[in-house]
Amino acid sequence: MNKSDIRKKMLQIRNNMDEHEKQIRDNKVFSNIINSNEYKSSTNIFLFVSYNSEVDTHKIIRHSLKEGKRIFVPKVISRKDGMETIEIKGFSDLEKSKHGILEPCSDKYANPEVVDVVFAPGLAFDKNGGRLGYGAGFYDRYLKLLKKSTAKIGLCYSFQVVENVPMEEYDVRMNGIITD
Repeated sequence: MNKSDIRKKMLQIRNNMDEHEKQIRDNKVFSNIINSNEYKSSTNIFLFVSYNSEVDTHKIIRHSLKEGKRIFVPKVISRKDGMETIEIKGFSDLEKSKHGILEPCSDKYANPEVVDVVFAPGLAFDKNGGRLGYGAGFYDRYLKLLKKSTAKIGLCYSFQVVENVPMEEYDVRMNGIITD
C-alpha cells in the first residue's frame, strides 16, 4: 500500500471506533505511557494535543502537569515555517486554531533542544521506527531540530502498527512506539 492508501484506511478505522472502545484503548495507552522509561526519566515532554479520533493526550497532559513535569506542545506557524515549541501550564493556555485544534495562545517559543522526549502522533507506524503522519511534514521538520538524545516515541492504537511504512529520505524515524 502507498502512503495515501494507508492514511485513508487508518483514518477510517480510527474514526469508526465506538466511544467505549476508544476510552478503553486510551486508558491503556495512558497507563503504558506513564509507566514507560521514557516518560519516567523525562522532565520536559513535548506532546501533541489530541484532536478528534487521535489517541487522547488530554489525560496525559493533566497527569504530567500534576507530577511537576514541563509540558510543551506544538503551535503551527504556517505550512512554510512549520511548528514551534511552546510550554503550557494547563488547558487555559490553549485556544482553538482555525482548524479546530487546541494550540497555545502564547507566542513565547521554547528552544526544541530542552525537550527530553517527544510523543508524536501518526496515522501508522512500523516496528522499524517508520512513521506516517498526515502528509504536511510538520513533525519530520520539527524532529530534526531536537538534540540527538531526545527520545522520539510514536503514540497510536495497536491497529495502527503496520508491517511497513513507506519512508522517504526526509522522513524521521521513531525510537519506539507506545500503543494500547
